[in-house]
Amino acid sequence: MKLRKLLLTIILISNIGIFSYAQTTNILYSETVQQRIKNVENSLSPLVLNSGESLWNLEKQMQKYNVSGLSIAVINDYQIEWAKGYGETGNKDKIDITEQTVFQAASMSKFVNAVALMKLKESADIKLDDDINTLLSSWQLNYDEKQPITLRQLLSHTAGLSTHGFGGYIDSKKLPSLVQILEGNKPANSDKVKQIQPANKEFQYSGGGTMISQLILMDKSNSSYESFVSENVFMPLEMNHSFYSTEFNKYSDNLSYGHSQNGKPLKNNYNIYPESAAAGLWTTPTDLAKLIIDIQLSLKSESGKILSNQSSKELITPALENSNSALGLFTEDENGELYLQHSGSNRGFRGKFYFSAENGNGVVIMVNGPNTTIIEEIIRSVARVYKWAGFKMFEASSTLAIDDVDLSKYVGTYALEDREVNVTLKKEQLTLSEKGKWSSNLTALNKSTFVVDIVKPQATIEFVSDSNGSVIKCILDQGGLTEWTKID
Repeated sequence: MKLRKLLLTIILISNIGIFSYAQTTNILYSETVQQRIKNVENSLSPLVLNSGESLWNLEKQMQKYNVSGLSIAVINDYQIEWAKGYGETGNKDKIDITEQTVFQAASMSKFVNAVALMKLKESADIKLDDDINTLLSSWQLNYDEKQPITLRQLLSHTAGLSTHGFGGYIDSKKLPSLVQILEGNKPANSDKVKQIQPANKEFQYSGGGTMISQLILMDKSNSSYESFVSENVFMPLEMNHSFYSTEFNKYSDNLSYGHSQNGKPLKNNYNIYPESAAAGLWTTPTDLAKLIIDIQLSLKSESGKILSNQSSKELITPALENSNSALGLFTEDENGELYLQHSGSNRGFRGKFYFSAENGNGVVIMVNGPNTTIIEEIIRSVARVYKWAGFKMFEASSTLAIDDVDLSKYVGTYALEDREVNVTLKKEQLTLSEKGKWSSNLTALNKSTFVVDIVKPQATIEFVSDSNGSVIKCILDQGGLTEWTKID
């Protein structure tokens, strides 16, 4: 039985400021679409819905979490069926969020970067499995030459490189060059990008690796990164509200400001990210949805406006077996249906997109604050209203009554091959963890089966007892079943 890796997606819960509601402007939708919008706005739910529990209203959830503003674009049948803004920007020049309001995409920038690199591959003499030092002319990476690092590995976080992410800069007075970022030299505020484990061994998220791929694009195209992406991705798709953090002449007046946990706009309104490929994109859910649809159409037919069918298939294919890390995307198996997703987290901004590889459905959500809980609630709502194929809605047993006595028998260590996970209990809350790697609460579906709250792809775990009632193993279901033996 193959071992499936658990990839951790951390849920951050935070408080943001004052709420107000702003409808999308100057768009008329059919009565059917208007009803679906209303249904989405009133169908938010937790990961596990208690039997008989009512679904939630979007406006009330924004109030509950003190979310200042967010924007949504919904894809249905390969079209943007609707887009809408909610709440306030924090920007006095443009107070209300509309579908044209621009947000920081944060790590969702990596999806655009991967598409741009695949476009470069189609037009230049490069291959995904080339040694990256043969593609770089302005800088070289020192690494173990026994195992060359490749472009495919950079885009899928399997190159074994350091530098998880970037903090951005308060102002534009002293911004580092790309080489200074890679070398960790001042004024860069991030560490040097270096090899910390063998390439092609396992997933190791590295924004630093993404920045090397940006330099490859610049070296091979003999152009600025921003110009190449604009000419080869943004312009063909009319992504007219998309630009990069250091392209100050392109800043829109319809800009959403980042918010801190106390609900106030950041004192500097937003950080600046010279790390364009990894975190520097400004865009709207509508613009990202245009790119997603083009990839979906490319997967369906011979090609889209940007990539060929073959390139799009490579884009969504994980680099390692039993991994869900593709090129600038993460795959998720929803009961046999393939979906793609990526989230983003910059200072004062959060976002996520989620779309089908096999039909024309999807959603893009961007928030001007540090709350991600509401993003997951909205995704579940859209999946519910549009009846997305394969999506499973978890509902707890109507007779569920469980306490510390019931839960305590599951506490212990469970092993599979050379891996161990631990189940602990505190205040009627079970937690599943792998030492030094990740930790997740478990939410009960019934007395023996639980949802693993914050891992992707979605997982459930069932505890199995012998005839004497002693727990002997657990079965993890994460697109495939694995049995973990209780050893302590």
